[in-house]
Order: sequence, then structure tokens, then C-alpha cells
Amino acid sequence: MHVPDGFVSPQLTVPAWAVSAPLWAWAARRHFGHSAAESLPVVGALTALAFVVQTIMVPLPGGTSTHLLGVTLLALLRGPLVAFVCESLVLAVQALFFGAGGFTVLGVNALAMGLLGPLAGWLVHLALRRLSRRAAAFLAAWVAVQVSTLAVALVLGLQHRLSATYFPAPLPVTLAAMMVPSLAVTGPAEGLYTLFALAILRRADVREAS
Repeated sequence: MHVPDGFVSPQLTVPAWAVSAPLWAWAARRHFGHSAAESLPVVGALTALAFVVQTIMVPLPGGTSTHLLGVTLLALLRGPLVAFVCESLVLAVQALFFGAGGFTVLGVNALAMGLLGPLAGWLVHLALRRLSRRAAAFLAAWVAVQVSTLAVALVLGLQHRLSATYFPAPLPVTLAAMMVPSLAVTGPAEGLYTLFALAILRRADVREAS
């Protein structure tokens, strides 16, 4: 799902950085101060877990692959802004040391995978959890993956309209290539992973954010 360096022009990467940078600063000041010291070990462990699950590639027909995000779990437990900061750190490490994604597109990837998706999942969970906590968690994770994938696809489609030199595939092709596996494979897998992880964490008395 990561957008690599060179796929998106500065026309999009610069505004994405301009939006992301103040959000990172605000979220870090709001959620990672002295008052949050007790929750930092759990947040750190969940961030490391998100990093690990994003490195596990699930092969798909056609020679491509997909992977879990694991970041909805952070959003449900600690809120979408915490998830945004933590996923941004994961993306930065992946870009700098593992060649996944890229530094120039960090703002684009962070907004899509770290903010929009987890925020949508958190809102779904907030709306449905009184009906069924398990269904709410599964749907939250599934929706989060779809929103993140759609955001990345739309950025790439917009880039094609701005300059096909950076990204030659038109939006319909990009949407089909990204959304079909997201809807059928990645979303359900993320939902099951989130359910499983939440069940374990509840036994350890780690609860969802109110």
C-alpha cells in the first residue's frame, strides 16, 4: 500500500508534508507528554507490533502481495492521533532503513495510512460498539483499510492527471488493482487480526479508548 518515492510529484508531497508536520507536533504535544508516561510502554509495544505485521507480505494472484497495517488497533486503544504519530514513526523507519515507501512521500503515506484510515475505523467503532463490540472492532479495522487504500489510490489517480510521467496508470486501473485485494483479503484479515489482538489485550486489562 505504501507509495514509493518518485511515484508522486512535489505538487502533492509538499502539501502533504505541510499538513502532516503541524499535526505530528500537535498530536505529540497532546498525547506524549508527562501525563502519558504510564501508557507509553503499551503504545511502544503496539507500535512495534504494527511494524512487524506490516513486514509480513501475503501473496496474491498475479504476482503481487498485500500486508496488514495493525494501526487500527492503536486507534481503538489510544485514539486516532496516537495512531497517526505511531504509524508515521513506523513509516519513517520503513522508508529510511528498509526501502518501503519513501521519505519524500512520508506525508502522503502518513495521512492515508496513519490518519484517515484509523480515524474512520475509530469513528465506526465509536458508533457500533454498543451494539456489538466484536462486530464493531472487525468493521472498524475493515473500514480503516478501505479508507487508507482508497486514499492512496486517489492520490495516485490525481498524480496521473497532473503528470503521467510520475504515475502512468489512470485512476480506474489503480482503483481496481488496489481496492479488489483490499476489499477481499486485506480488510477481512485486518479485521480478524484486530479482533484477536483485542481479545488478548483485554485479558491483560488493556482497554479501548473511551
